[in-house]
Amino acid sequence: MERKENDIAFWSMMVILTYMLIACIFCPLLLTGNAAYATVRLPLMILALILPFIHFFIFAGLEIAKGGKK
Repeated sequence: MERKENDIAFWSMMVILTYMLIACIFCPLLLTGNAAYATVRLPLMILALILPFIHFFIFAGLEIAKGGKK
């Protein structure tokens, strides 16, 4: 069962990293010409920076709730 939980944690982090790559690198490069896009880019980048912390607290919290590694 632990292998499946590790796979879920790994693939969810890969999804978060992909979102971070798109929101923090590609989005500002593609939407540089129009100042109105700044209101769209900023929340996307803030969410991209918060998601890894949420991921950590969820999976670390589950590990702590199980009593740590045995």
